[in-house]
Amino acid sequence: MFADFLLIYSSHNQFLPDNPFPQIDVLSDGFKELCTIIAKYNAQNHFRLRLLHRHTTIPEGQILLGTSVTKPLGYWTRPIHISDINLQQIHGHIFSMGVTGSINKDDKRNALLVPSEFREGPPVSIGNIDNEFFTEFTNCLWMKGLGNTLGLEAIQGQAGKMIEFSFDIGSLLLNEEEMRAEAREEMREQFKLEETGWTIAVKDGIVYKTGETRCATFTTGHIRITDSKAKGVSDAVKILRDEGMLAM
Repeated sequence: MFADFLLIYSSHNQFLPDNPFPQIDVLSDGFKELCTIIAKYNAQNHFRLRLLHRHTTIPEGQILLGTSVTKPLGYWTRPIHISDINLQQIHGHIFSMGVTGSINKDDKRNALLVPSEFREGPPVSIGNIDNEFFTEFTNCLWMKGLGNTLGLEAIQGQAGKMIEFSFDIGSLLLNEEEMRAEAREEMREQFKLEETGWTIAVKDGIVYKTGETRCATFTTGHIRITDSKAKGVSDAVKILRDEGMLAM
């Protein structure tokens, strides 16, 4: 188990940092092929395509863990030490390509999907998805050199578009409706919203993708307030409310 978590935190730390924010060509063959693989195995109701990036370096022995919040509606994600977690009450949320085995790490047979971010709660059902889906998806990441760029995000009842704000202690992912209408308009001028998650849909045999999750970024990177004195999610919410970002 410890070796597994070593692989998890080291995989996350290899992601590109958010300043400058990593870019992906959604018209590239690799991006389109991954979307097609998700549709081919009818996995779009359980997974979306995810742009991998890191807000901070995770210390050894810690993982990123998200918990749901209700006021405002969304998720709070922060690094937490493994010893402080009930490992029976968490599940993988974002999955990226990891490489295991010490004999030949250039062999794609050693590549597999590992969780690089977790959420509290029981595992999400993946229905009747053929295991070959994960093999083909991982092989595509390997062959296209996208292992540290794209991955899978488990869909957990998330409806509609979401916006993520990051602080020095964690990130707050909120339903777009939680933002004041005026603030959403202001964001187009003050912020840059980077797409990081794409929902896949199939209609009349054609594969479509829709950006569903966006990160609010600034000229200094993804984290706007690096000395916020915030100690938890309630402090982060208060900061956003004081800035007039959230609806009451």
